[in-house]
Amino acid sequence: MPGFIDTAAAPYLLGGVSGLAAGLVARRLLRRRPPAPSPTPRTSEAQWRDFIEASGDWLWEVDSDLCFVAIPDAPPAPSIAPEGVIGRNWKEVVLPDLPEDFAAALEETMARHGPLAATLPRRTPGGETRYLELKGRPKFDADGHFAGYRGIGREVTERARLAADLERSEERTVALIAYAHDGYWEQDADLRYTTLTASSGHLTDLAADDVMGSRRWELPGVSPTNEPWASHIAHLRQIEPFSDFLFCRHDAQGRPVWLMESGIPVFDQRGVFAGYCGTTRNVTAEIASRRQLARDEALFRQIFEYAPAGMGRIGADGRLLQANQALAEMLGHPVADLIMQPAEAVLAEDDTAGGQAFRQLGLTGKPREISREMTYRGADGARRRGHEAARRIDDPEGGPPSLLLVRNDITTLHASVADHEAVGRSYEALFEHSPEASLVVVSGQIRMANAACRKLLGGSETTRLEGIELLSLTHPDDREMEGARLADFDADARQHRLPPLPLRYRRLDGETINAEAAGVRINFQGSRAVLYVLRDVTRWLLAEQVLRESQAMYRDVVESVNEVLFQADAEGRITFLNRAWRNTTGFDTRLSIGQNLLDFVIEDDRGRVGHCLSAIREGYQDIGQFEFRLRTQATSPRWVEATIRPLRNAYDHVVGSSGTLDDITVRKEAEQTQRNLNRELEARVRVRTAELEASNRELEAFSYSVSHDLRAPLRAIDGFAQIVAEDYAPRLDEIGREYLQRIRVATQRMARLIDDLIDLARLTRQSMRRETVNLSQLVEQILGELHQEEPDRQVETSVEPGLTAAADRALIRVALDNLLRNAWKFTSRRELARIRFHAEMRDRQIVYCVSDNGAGFDMSFASKLFLPFHRLHGISEFDGTGIGLATVQRVIQRHEGKVWAESTPDEGASFFFTLSH
Repeated sequence: MPGFIDTAAAPYLLGGVSGLAAGLVARRLLRRRPPAPSPTPRTSEAQWRDFIEASGDWLWEVDSDLCFVAIPDAPPAPSIAPEGVIGRNWKEVVLPDLPEDFAAALEETMARHGPLAATLPRRTPGGETRYLELKGRPKFDADGHFAGYRGIGREVTERARLAADLERSEERTVALIAYAHDGYWEQDADLRYTTLTASSGHLTDLAADDVMGSRRWELPGVSPTNEPWASHIAHLRQIEPFSDFLFCRHDAQGRPVWLMESGIPVFDQRGVFAGYCGTTRNVTAEIASRRQLARDEALFRQIFEYAPAGMGRIGADGRLLQANQALAEMLGHPVADLIMQPAEAVLAEDDTAGGQAFRQLGLTGKPREISREMTYRGADGARRRGHEAARRIDDPEGGPPSLLLVRNDITTLHASVADHEAVGRSYEALFEHSPEASLVVVSGQIRMANAACRKLLGGSETTRLEGIELLSLTHPDDREMEGARLADFDADARQHRLPPLPLRYRRLDGETINAEAAGVRINFQGSRAVLYVLRDVTRWLLAEQVLRESQAMYRDVVESVNEVLFQADAEGRITFLNRAWRNTTGFDTRLSIGQNLLDFVIEDDRGRVGHCLSAIREGYQDIGQFEFRLRTQATSPRWVEATIRPLRNAYDHVVGSSGTLDDITVRKEAEQTQRNLNRELEARVRVRTAELEASNRELEAFSYSVSHDLRAPLRAIDGFAQIVAEDYAPRLDEIGREYLQRIRVATQRMARLIDDLIDLARLTRQSMRRETVNLSQLVEQILGELHQEEPDRQVETSVEPGLTAAADRALIRVALDNLLRNAWKFTSRRELARIRFHAEMRDRQIVYCVSDNGAGFDMSFASKLFLPFHRLHGISEFDGTGIGLATVQRVIQRHEGKVWAESTPDEGASFFFTLSH
């Protein structure tokens, strides 16, 4: 990083400011001055060799084959002697002692006849390693041919050792600087930073470029406005050393960074001030710890002062050194009056000697904490119960210990002990009479069992179970498993509950029972224990067996039905399918589960089905019934009728859907066939209707023609009979006039019969127009007309008001007119006739009725009653044509209703009819 000092060149920094000067001196001593060059006269070979030997170096020479030809007579090194070197090749003497890579490079240099330089280690016969430095240049003859090498050698063992020592020293220096808490810095004469080490506290959040060239008070985040900065700057202007200057700067996040620096002035060789150098330390953590300690001390003092319990500190001499407000209020004295008073005088204890012994034990005894209950006089003079706890506090500086005393008023608590004992007895009674079999187990042994447990395991409520090992009552087949479970539970203190587990127990009478065992860890009389609860699950097991059988039967039923039964989740993915799915679609049931139901719906129906399914899943519909087509694996789509309901969880939230898919393909095909047949039938009906309408028109024309042809002779007969009766009456005797009258009556009756037949024919062809008709009003009108026709008759009528029906007004009046005239006619021989019109409910249908107290009829002839021209009474008894009831039946049938009669001879008749809506 730019601006960092070369740590390898500054080993003296680790001593801090105190070692700074000594380090600078050592650095200058280690610096080596290069020798000044001086010209070497080479007047002759001898002079040159003399100079080489005088300089401490020695000459060596090799020929063109690189074999040594010259070397000093005196060995330059113990490992290089003339007799062992002369005539030997350079490679044999020098290269084996060099590293392979360097030897290869040196060999390559010699091959191209370049200058040589090598330092090689040589081991003496005594095992000592010496270092030789060899340098040489190539020789060439007059023709320019390579003639070998000539060079000098020098022993550099001491220099190599000094260099190795210096390297090791520099490595230690670098390591010390890297791991030191202090960083090193330098400033120029203008007090601007020029050098910083990486461990400097300035660089916690800054780059070196942000610091270099800045003065200390110009660093980012520094506000030099308070007094320490003014004094410090003035001190620097006087060029004096400084130490432990503390200042604060804020980083980019606004967090404070506290730095402490020390420095000394530096002068050049002329004694001119050149700047400062020194050390710095980041003391942010120390400052934070110091401030936290101050806050903790203030907090602990507040805790002591405002604690709800009375607290005081008693010295070794028995005097009260400190007291809080709660203790002062408890004793009824101000805090100031309690300080430095003998504890026996101010603590208001009933047993002063006992209190003194208690505190003395706390100060000198082995236990650091002791407690007791005692009696004292409160602020109001009344006796109070208290609980005191004391702890010895040792002086960290070796002074006498003191005693921290904590007193709580337990008068109320002491008074409630009796209540607690009563509550305890109540809990014991609840335990004893609990319907759940409960027992307390300590170390595997039953210590307490309630009545339900004694009855369950012992067979009787009077059986004692205390002292019996619980595992001895466990069935042998379950004993090992339950023992391991209890051991694991006892070993793991983190577990507080023993989960329920169905087990078999063998009662004291030998009977085996099934029970679910659960437990919870408790403290029983100072010992760890387990509160067991046993529930007799014999009936549950039986119910489970019944449930399993029911589920098996349900599965059989589900798999045997022909309808597809399915369930889907909230996203529409299928979660269940029965066997009918494969029979219907051909798809494998297991592979279909997990897929969306809509994927099996043909595309034309998918949108409609998806909308219906969404409405059901979102709760807008409680049940959905619709038809659609399903894809199949091999054949054409199948029509199904779906009945789907929302699937809800325990919180009544819709979590999916379930339903049935009934294959209605055959029905759909039959319906299509039926529609085709209906269309064909409708076409035939239209043709037949047209034929019938034409036939009816012909019949109507014929009827009018016949009626006209029949009426003409009848009118002639009646007319001539009337003329004879009027013009020839004197000539006729009584019998003749009677015959003539009979002729007229017969012709008139025949005319009425023809009119009735024509009216009956019209009823079958007349178009209907239904509307709401008030039948009661129509009956009133018809009865009024009958009264006007025969005002002398005594007839009592009863009409139920407000009876209405959807009918053709004209046709229904014809039917009511015929029924009422029948009743009027057949009651003519009663002195007091009664006619009634009312309605009643039969089989959830309105039935209208016209009843009378007239002649009545025999029910054996009821089947012929509504046939044309059928009369149950002679013409001499009651007049009529025999067409009226046939007309009534035609009208009711056109209203898609029914008509029938009930009667007893000489007791009247009732005619009932219904009308469709």
